Amino acid sequence: MTEQLLHILAGLGLFFVGIKMLSKSLRAMAGGSLRKLARKMSANQWLAGFWGGVAGFATQSGRTTALIMASLVQGRIVEVRSSIPIVIWANFGCTLIVFAVVFPINFFVLFLLGVAGLAVAFEKPRNFLNVVTATFGLALMLYGLSMISAAASEFTEYSWFENSLDLMNKSFVLAFFIGLAVTVLAQSHMAIILITLAMTKSGLLDFEHAVMIIYGTHVGSSVITYLTGAHFKGRALQVVWAQILYNLVAVAIFLGLFFFEALCHSRLLHDLAMSLSDEINVQAALIAILMNLVTPLALMLTRKSFTGACERASPPSETENLSEPEYLQEELVESPVAGLMLCEKEQLRLLKRLPSYLGMLRIGEESPLVTPESYHQAYEVIARNILQFQSSLISHALSPDDTEWLINLQNRQELLNTIEASCFELCEELGKSSVNENVDVLGQQIIEALDTMILTAIAAIENNDDAECDMLDTMTSERGESMEQIRKRYLASAERVSASTRNQVLHITNVFERASWSLGRFSKLIRQAPQVK
Repeated sequence: MTEQLLHILAGLGLFFVGIKMLSKSLRAMAGGSLRKLARKMSANQWLAGFWGGVAGFATQSGRTTALIMASLVQGRIVEVRSSIPIVIWANFGCTLIVFAVVFPINFFVLFLLGVAGLAVAFEKPRNFLNVVTATFGLALMLYGLSMISAAASEFTEYSWFENSLDLMNKSFVLAFFIGLAVTVLAQSHMAIILITLAMTKSGLLDFEHAVMIIYGTHVGSSVITYLTGAHFKGRALQVVWAQILYNLVAVAIFLGLFFFEALCHSRLLHDLAMSLSDEINVQAALIAILMNLVTPLALMLTRKSFTGACERASPPSETENLSEPEYLQEELVESPVAGLMLCEKEQLRLLKRLPSYLGMLRIGEESPLVTPESYHQAYEVIARNILQFQSSLISHALSPDDTEWLINLQNRQELLNTIEASCFELCEELGKSSVNENVDVLGQQIIEALDTMILTAIAAIENNDDAECDMLDTMTSERGESMEQIRKRYLASAERVSASTRNQVLHITNVFERASWSLGRFSKLIRQAPQVK
């Protein structure tokens, strides 16, 4: 039994490493071509459902498809609303495996793991390294799941499993919970369904108890989906919740029908299955197929409510809300001039956020609802989108003036990155508790000075005003000498100032100087390009 547990642990390790590798590679691939392909696949809800069925059949797991789609959402490649039809129809696709067990994917996973692993190891082909790394991550996920399932299936050889069979035929409730528990143990509800169908064919289970086990496996699938997908946050976790709620809705519908039949002394489902096949295991398989056909159809008809339930289960994080671009749209790449104008507006929007960093450091102000870390993480996401957008504009035939404008915006973005990093660094440094009153005073002076310079830069862009640029030039040119004098004064009083205080003074003055120099250079770039009025 120890060996099986170690195999399950190893499988879990490979599974989570695969998810992390897949997610990281997908974020790196989140450029125009992949975004367009993924969005084309999910543009129409019924087309997305078709691809979901294909994905479910290929992975033999609605849960795996949900985790892959969660990675795509986390990588900002597809939207949650577009991914939900793929997730719910993947369950129908994977259920078709009960009629296609002669086509296992184990050899395909091993082939994929070997080929992709060699490509990653030798970094060939270099132009598609992100693609092969994502493929390798996917192969690791599937191989990890197969390891878990293979190791867990050996538990069926133990006597406690055989004894559970006798108990199952005595109670519908017990059969349901045993299906749930064994699914959690095996980490694969399809594996348990196939075992159940095999036992039904052998006469170990009757139709009703086999169906109750199948219902229990769906709840068990929700449990393991939550356990393996809980590391996602915000919108990505909504996709995981879509899979969890899918199983619960399916069980609620068919359990309700089961008990309704019991109250009415009817056998509607069984009679329907018997009309299609005389074999009891095929009848149970047909119920599994019907369950995963009716549920997606019902959820597609109530898609808005279902999506809303997923959103309530995992509201977007503050960072996700802040990291949504307001002006950038991929369609505008085809109109370079409009793209350049809106790219500039997106940069201005980021610049306008920077005073919020500094406002958090003012003594006497209330604690902000948004942390500096949330602002910083959101900034990095939008800055990456801006750079990708600018890179996509390069491929178009731009006029000489537009080319200069694009270069200007790229240079501005680099400086804006430095200014933002400086503001965040000051938040981290000045946010620490200080035992020196002079450092607190110096920190407040730096905050006010930097805030004034940033507001002047904002006014220069918004008003297209050279006078504001002149004022910013004057402010930034004087700061170097001021910081040098402050450093000399603190270093001269070494016997009265602790080493940690001296280091803090040197750090914050250096960061401020860097921000001041970047703002001075930023001012010069503002003068050189057309402005959005």
